[in-house]
Amino acid sequence: MKPREVSPYKLNLFLQCARQYYFEYLDPQISPIKREIKKKRPELEMGNCVHDSLTLFFKKPLEERTRQTMSTVFKNVWEGPKGELWGFNSIEKERQCYREALVMLKRFLKNENLNPSIFALPVSPPGKSFDDYKKIPFTEDLELGGKIDRVDITPEGSLEIIDYKTGKEKDGTLQLMVYVFLAEGLFNKPVSKASYLYLKSGGWKSIIPEKILHEKARKEILEIVDKITIEAEWSPNISKLCAYCDYIDFCPAKEEAKEFIK
Repeated sequence: MKPREVSPYKLNLFLQCARQYYFEYLDPQISPIKREIKKKRPELEMGNCVHDSLTLFFKKPLEERTRQTMSTVFKNVWEGPKGELWGFNSIEKERQCYREALVMLKRFLKNENLNPSIFALPVSPPGKSFDDYKKIPFTEDLELGGKIDRVDITPEGSLEIIDYKTGKEKDGTLQLMVYVFLAEGLFNKPVSKASYLYLKSGGWKSIIPEKILHEKARKEILEIVDKITIEAEWSPNISKLCAYCDYIDFCPAKEEAKEFIK
């Protein structure tokens, strides 16, 4: 079945494991109970809080963008202790994640421009990321969706996309190009640069989305969509990532996967 809409998450999920994609979006038996199955995960909750804190921080006037303001904003966003309902199986784990998040935010304050020329920010944090999920037409029967962390504008009038990452550094050109397509479609302005800012290391990875990269990314997206459309087996891809899959107990390869991730 051809999807009517894809996002960076959906594209990556299919490439990572077709069976997990099936569970997430297509399985009629899983759909009614998905809310009960899906687990909160500490690292994801920490990442969400960091993203929301940065957005709220940049909504403050420049004179208020201080270390104390950031600490206060983050504390209010965290609203802890979150406990087991949010995936933290101990107060020690929650404190560890809280400290790690503060270190990332303090590094950001020390190293990054606190007065960028911001063009667009998410409108609804904290905790309402779906409100900022935007879609554009990509082909006659396919929409492209996603949520952009921050869009700056250059003196020349082009846009620069910044995507914050709280996890490990890895290649993600296609995700950035989806954001390029989204920004250009939403704002009717060219994008001159798209970047990941890795908050743990302070490192940046940037792309310049020239025409050839537009064409390559468009082709890659449509090729993945074609693979989803003709997929019939939805075979599991057993890897260490099975340890983080919410559907492991329903997977036909669960016993093999549990042996693999011991």
